[in-house]
Amino acid sequence: MEKKLYACEEMLAYRFENRQWLVRALTHASALSDEAPFGYERLEFLGDGALDMIIGLMLFERYPEHDEGWLTRARAMLVNTDGLAQQAIDVGLDGLLILGKGEEKAGGRRKTSILAGVYEALIGAVLVDGGYGSIEPIVRRHFQDVVDTIHTLNTKNYKSLLQERIQVEHQTLPDYEVVECSGPDHDKRFVVRVCVENKEWGRGAGKSKKDAEMAAARDALDK
Repeated sequence: MEKKLYACEEMLAYRFENRQWLVRALTHASALSDEAPFGYERLEFLGDGALDMIIGLMLFERYPEHDEGWLTRARAMLVNTDGLAQQAIDVGLDGLLILGKGEEKAGGRRKTSILAGVYEALIGAVLVDGGYGSIEPIVRRHFQDVVDTIHTLNTKNYKSLLQERIQVEHQTLPDYEVVECSGPDHDKRFVVRVCVENKEWGRGAGKSKKDAEMAAARDALDK
């Protein structure tokens, strides 16, 4: 345990005043015990809000030419399960997680939902332990590269665009259905189709259901 805690502090370049916050941030519910009776969920909630604020500020500073709609979409592309899970892997959190035996066997170290949650919890733990001034440089260091390159990505929300059109033209909502899921847990591929009134309008693929749905919505709009 001490080695894991030290490695995490080294990765963050931050020393905890109270290491129990760090233990809690790294502990999955499957590993709760008398020594670690609390998991990361409450800290995850706190970290989520802090990341939204700091990354929003980074985008606001970096892209003064873009309006609030673009900034909102850009932030959503960075602060989502897939993006946060990748951050967790990039900084080595997958190897530092404290999991129960069952979750370990089930591949918990590669589950995007767990990785994203633990990353948010870690940010929340630093916030509680050291205050806002301690987390801002960490978040900026982790996200600066992706913030600098987000303008090269497509930030259109095709699902919202499609929904608006369907509501106007058909007075209903599009339905999304996973038609294929393949690959190991750490490298899934989803295929989704979008239907309107039981008729298929488009299909798309992605490494998450959200990405595949967005691709399906774009296909429907293109058609």
